[in-house]
Amino acid sequence: MNIITTIVGSYPTRSFRAESFNEKVTQTLGLYDPYKQAIKNTVTSFVNKDIDIICDGQVRGDMVQIFARKINGLKIIENTTHIIGKITPAAHPISIRDLQLAYKTAKALNPQYELNAPLDSIFKHEMKGIKGIITGPTTLVHSSIIDNFYTSKENAIYDMARALSIEAQAIEKFGACALQIDEPFISTGAEDIEVSRKAIEIIVDSVDIPVILHVCGDLEHVLGDLLKFNVDVLDFEFSGMKQNIDHLENKWTSDCNKLLGIGCVNTKLKSVDKKENVHKTIKDVLSITKSSNIILDPDCGMRMLDKDIADEKLDILKYFRENGV
Repeated sequence: MNIITTIVGSYPTRSFRAESFNEKVTQTLGLYDPYKQAIKNTVTSFVNKDIDIICDGQVRGDMVQIFARKINGLKIIENTTHIIGKITPAAHPISIRDLQLAYKTAKALNPQYELNAPLDSIFKHEMKGIKGIITGPTTLVHSSIIDNFYTSKENAIYDMARALSIEAQAIEKFGACALQIDEPFISTGAEDIEVSRKAIEIIVDSVDIPVILHVCGDLEHVLGDLLKFNVDVLDFEFSGMKQNIDHLENKWTSDCNKLLGIGCVNTKLKSVDKKENVHKTIKDVLSITKSSNIILDPDCGMRMLDKDIADEKLDILKYFRENGV
């Protein structure tokens, strides 16, 4: 069975001070990027661990503020996102420059990384790809305080979805093999699931590349609905949320044709997972799906982990990629 691996998103990193003469001159001109080297280092880790679908590592901060800093109508005040006006698309693509650098770095290390790589070719290990990641509209709105313009979160979510669809189109144009939408707030039940579904579909309908929906947390009350979302891949947290395996068993049906991302490495665990525990998680999920079209990844982002621990967790994914289950 061919198994491919990916990274959910964030990875341990740090910003870099200007050190060389050229960097200091660039800094003086206001053009120095303290995260450029961080992207290179992060992508190098992904390539060294043979990750099939990489990303840019989301090095510029938490998943909300990366987008809140750029989307019109949002403002960060004392580290909290506020909605201060009508939400409209960012003036320029938010993630493309980082994706370009990530791809250039990966390609130099391993020519197998390609733009516009079809998922079926990646599953056959004929090539590797890079995905774009956006934080979903439900999560962005529910992480924010509404100060002005909106009387309901529902309308703000739909406007956020329309703004994010422009970013999604830029990611597709760049050549990403897939678009991932991160929606941890869906599992909390903070929003009507139908509102979240319609918002996701606004984004899905704007692109032609495969869409991955990543939802972490306990899925007991939402899994049945998530299986009906119009996305190509559903990616869930299974290692740190063992109950999600039971929820999947109760809701998964044989006619479900979605690919499944198996979060099999516990990102809340500050030490390296035991290989036998990871193996059991994968096998338990496979006993339900009976599918060869699975993707292995960590439960969630890994930004808060020690870099050495994160690297060793990726070693586990590499092991199962190479040896199967």
